[in-house]
Amino acid sequence: MGGNVFGTTASIRREDIKPTLLEFFREFKKIFPKAHAHFTGIKTIGSVGKKDISGDIDLVLAGSSFDDINDWGLDEKHVQDLFVAFKKRARTASDEQLMRRAVVVAAAEIIQNSDTDIVPDMKGAGSGQLFLMAPQFNEAGERLGTSVQIDINIGDVDWLEFSHYSAVYKGNVKGLHRTQLLVAMFSYGGYTFSHANGVKRKDTGEVVATTPQQAIEVLNNRYGLNLTKDSVANYFDVMDALRSNLSEQDLHGIFDVYLKIMESTRADIPEDLQQYWIDNQKRLGFTGKFLPDDSNLVKYKTA
Repeated sequence: MGGNVFGTTASIRREDIKPTLLEFFREFKKIFPKAHAHFTGIKTIGSVGKKDISGDIDLVLAGSSFDDINDWGLDEKHVQDLFVAFKKRARTASDEQLMRRAVVVAAAEIIQNSDTDIVPDMKGAGSGQLFLMAPQFNEAGERLGTSVQIDINIGDVDWLEFSHYSAVYKGNVKGLHRTQLLVAMFSYGGYTFSHANGVKRKDTGEVVATTPQQAIEVLNNRYGLNLTKDSVANYFDVMDALRSNLSEQDLHGIFDVYLKIMESTRADIPEDLQQYWIDNQKRLGFTGKFLPDDSNLVKYKTA
């Protein structure tokens, strides 16, 4: 879910995902031979495999997999040195988050220095995720001559599956549209939503949700909704709930925040909000800079 950080990777066909991951894990096990037991817990998340074509492959790995860094062949002193360096520059991150970042960076360094076709993005590793580039393979085990980005998100599996969930939609809506709508709802309501960690209050920094159900309860209490884990998983169900229950002021407040988020995202504006985008383009200062070429809103671009 980190976007294309390499610039040289390609989308992947659904039928090529399984053989590509099979070869990826074979290489990964060569790099981290003692971590074999942890690989069984890795899951795909987001939209991968749900569409004919996926832009990248998102995986989730439990943070507890790194409780014993010896399983990954990491040097304890080096990890501690990285932690101390990160802590000196940190403003809001917890010690747990900083230690995870140190472990991920140390693991990325091992990948970078190994004899493998897997390439890590070292800058991205500092966020506590592994952004990797790996060769694509077809079902015959043949290299396709292209690479795909594989993101390993590390943390609480239930939370990561919730925060990155993607239903299958018709039209121009994608999984990121639903997730960024949740981000906007929390933000307008006075909270900060972290894809990796949970939800906290903006004013005090207090963590108020670390599980999907807690996060849903925050939204329900704030807006007087009755969202469930099933309904909150679907962009259109969430929009229906907002339009049916919120005042015009709150509804438009969320739309404003949401569209400002989407303005800097390389994705189209959902079709059900395109007229609102047009009507409020001048007020909100939208340029449409990152709209895809096939968007209905391209003719309104000012950048």
